Amino acid sequence: MIIKIIVFINLFFSYLVFAESTKLIVGYGDHNGAPYAIEAGEQLQAGIIKDLVTEISAELDIDIQFEKTPRKRIERYLESDTIHLVLFTNPKWLSNSDKLQWSQSLFTERDQLVVKADNPNSYHAFKDLKHMTIGTIRGYSYPNLQPYFDKNYFTRYDVSSVDVNFIRLELNRIDALVDSEILINFHLQQSSKANKFRVLPFHVSEHKIYAALSPNAPITLADLNKTLSKFHQQGVIEAILKKYRVSKQ
Repeated sequence: MIIKIIVFINLFFSYLVFAESTKLIVGYGDHNGAPYAIEAGEQLQAGIIKDLVTEISAELDIDIQFEKTPRKRIERYLESDTIHLVLFTNPKWLSNSDKLQWSQSLFTERDQLVVKADNPNSYHAFKDLKHMTIGTIRGYSYPNLQPYFDKNYFTRYDVSSVDVNFIRLELNRIDALVDSEILINFHLQQSSKANKFRVLPFHVSEHKIYAALSPNAPITLADLNKTLSKFHQQGVIEAILKKYRVSKQ
């Protein structure tokens, strides 16, 4: 009887280990912002990340778990397989990109600058931003702005999310904010204070968006890319972006 109990316990824990190893753990955080990640409390409730990962899960027949991950830990957690998948990133943004697996391009994203609507100045290029404090996202790199930051031509001020930057901009704690066109447009569409802000008429950068996969993820890069190709052909990604009123570039 004791032997049977021991065997049962071993089988039970083996099952738990197997079940955990076949679960795809997806990292996201405050840095993603809405509509990429929309939370209720501390739970991911909706958004582009949740919708696309749910489609991937169904296509590859694998369970998923969303793990809230601070931006500064993404590289370490991916490399150690603590999390397996991060959507909507770029090899240039992660310091250990050569140790990760990278998907095909999902879409093209643009970064923009926002100032207050009552700011009387005209801005048409980076040189017009001299001496300004620009709200940025902690842990993010801005290659086109970095040379100006390095020379103190203008200053970056890091926070956790685009929402915080909009609050700081309204309170005149910063002079401008930089973020993706997707996040800025969604915030302004949802805000009752959209008329208080002005999007500048030039792009900070334009870049391809990819998914980063950990070295020993429970899905293969080939399967992920095959799935993404299918989604592109069927218009799945386009439909998800359209759901949140985002135009695919």
